[in-house]
Amino acid sequence: MGLYRPCSFGLSIAYSNDFREQMERRSRDLERHDREGNFDFELSLLDLHDVVDAALAADTENASSALQRGLDRLASCNDHLTALGEVLVRCRAELYEREGIDPADPLIGREPFFARIDYDALYRELAAHGAALPQRVFWDDVANRLRDGGARAGLRILDRSVRELQSDLRTFIGEVESVRRLPLLEMARALHGASRSAASVIMGFTRFVTTLTYLSTCCERASEMYDHERGADHRLVAAVYAR
Repeated sequence: MGLYRPCSFGLSIAYSNDFREQMERRSRDLERHDREGNFDFELSLLDLHDVVDAALAADTENASSALQRGLDRLASCNDHLTALGEVLVRCRAELYEREGIDPADPLIGREPFFARIDYDALYRELAAHGAALPQRVFWDDVANRLRDGGARAGLRILDRSVRELQSDLRTFIGEVESVRRLPLLEMARALHGASRSAASVIMGFTRFVTTLTYLSTCCERASEMYDHERGADHRLVAAVYAR
């Protein structure tokens, strides 16, 4: 479980098995690609700002090098989003396969509890602590999918968010690449006018991290309900840390 965000799958600490540890690793991979992809994008915006400054100063060499740095970081961001999407696909497949192999596994056994969560009450609880966006932005989509289809349906929302985000990113990359051969002043104007495309990517990352946070919270609640009904001992399994 990370400090900056709840564990992506709301994994219980009342038990440990190989499947739980596998999903924990998937969770770390997912968060790492999101974090590093977002960081690459933010740095690329600084590079592109440097392009504008250099272009306005008629500094061809620095404008060209800053543009290449920006494009390289945008390409790295795209690679992280591709990897992130692959992690989500593997997670859904592994949950589906586990259902057939061991339906009693806690990560499978908690599935019916998604339909029993009081999502309105949970949203009010989050909002009261400043842990939710106002007007249920993104919340109802997550709640409805989880209520009807459990964790795998929730992962599909994340997958859709990544695909839409990557589409917006590639559109932005195309716009940046198109300025490469422009005269310096036109280059500066074109990049300065690309703010809407950049904002679309920023909002895409915001949507993803918000949806992931909501999904994590709901998964954690389903795990708590499952553990409570089974009378699980919530003491940390010492064997996990004795390895």
